[in-house]
Amino acid sequence: MSTIDRTQNLRRTSSRSTQPPASAVFVLLAAMLGSALTGAVLVKVFLHNLAGARLDNRLMSFLGGPPEAFDRINAWSGTVSPVTVIAILAVTTFVAIRRDRHAVAAATVLSVLGATATTQVLKHGVFERVGSLPNSLPSGHTTAAMLWAIGAVLVSSRGWRPVVTVVGAIVASTIGVGTIAGRWHRPSDIAAAAAVCLGWAALAVLVATLVQRGARPAHSRPTGDYLKMLGVAVLVSCLAFFALGFVLGGQGIEQVAALAVLLGMVIVCAGSVTLVAWLADRELA
Repeated sequence: MSTIDRTQNLRRTSSRSTQPPASAVFVLLAAMLGSALTGAVLVKVFLHNLAGARLDNRLMSFLGGPPEAFDRINAWSGTVSPVTVIAILAVTTFVAIRRDRHAVAAATVLSVLGATATTQVLKHGVFERVGSLPNSLPSGHTTAAMLWAIGAVLVSSRGWRPVVTVVGAIVASTIGVGTIAGRWHRPSDIAAAAAVCLGWAALAVLVATLVQRGARPAHSRPTGDYLKMLGVAVLVSCLAFFALGFVLGGQGIEQVAALAVLLGMVIVCAGSVTLVAWLADRELA
């Protein structure tokens, strides 16, 4: 192949790699729409339906343990606060800027501020729970924990992203399930928080994809790699739950339901973080 041919091929490849294809935009928009629809279903079933609200309360009671376990999880969940969210935002933004990834830095700020504001506005100013109990959907603690993880995933290098994803997913899952076991939040609160964070993360990746400079990734990792990340995060998170002293409450079928709550919420939190890693690997330079 002549030098001219190689130059022309390089130019064509560069053109393809720097412009996000329609499929990338479609995937990110689909993630945003899916998150919004998930939130709408959760509100319809568990917030505005009396039977669903009672079931939600019942599911929360299935995860239990001795007083010491509640003290541990309350202390762990209590580390999540506006101050820590601001701190992690500052750190992740600094890392992105130092690595000359200004589009990713701006997108990370967008996702953290957007998800935080959305959670607070929806919980305190929009949603009302059927019955006499106050609304707690979406979970602010879970939102903050998810944003810790998502912010780190977005700014991490491609080489470190698998490790960051697993660690972030474990942190988010442990705090999410911990707020249920600590009787702070119902399962639907956790799922709604994950939906809010995933939607804003998808928007952040979309914004970064459209404005970033440099070549887009040539390919993402094999699907099996993400399943391994998710599997490790789910396993460690469940082990951490029992290591803290918690147990599956009830007898017989209730214990099966308790296990379903534990696994379901861990998969929701860890799966959301892993999905963000997949989106970042696909689209971010």
